[in-house]
Amino acid sequence: MVQEQYDISTVANWFLNKSSMSHKKLQKLTYYAEAWHHALYNSPLLKDCHFEAWVHGPVCPALYEQYKSYGWTDIQKLNDKPYLNPETEEFLEIVYATYGEFSGHQLEDITHNETPWIEARRGLEEWEPSNKHINPETMRTYYYSIYEKSQND
Repeated sequence: MVQEQYDISTVANWFLNKSSMSHKKLQKLTYYAEAWHHALYNSPLLKDCHFEAWVHGPVCPALYEQYKSYGWTDIQKLNDKPYLNPETEEFLEIVYATYGEFSGHQLEDITHNETPWIEARRGLEEWEPSNKHINPETMRTYYYSIYEKSQND
């Protein structure tokens, strides 16, 4: 099945249609959507975004620019849900059901213990800024291994 690709704003707005949230949480939810899409469909979900290994976890610079003015204030819930094809909608529902209960800080902690972010930060101090890209192939391999393990439990 060929999966459609979407721009980062569409996917972010889909998550914001679920609830208000911090910028950090929105970054991590979109990251997990992209990472799991690579793992399960072997293709990117996002057509206009890459993720970088920032100090506080994975960040899409384009999404950061869009919402940086919110700082530590929650971004308000949206009422207009963007259209996504039914398969993508179902996929994002699963991502949200898995990660949506966590705060941005909790999601940051989770990503800090996962191979894609750790690998991209290799050689850097904990506090050191970075714009190193998180490798999509590392995302695919890492999250697919989690999926495989869950299928064998």
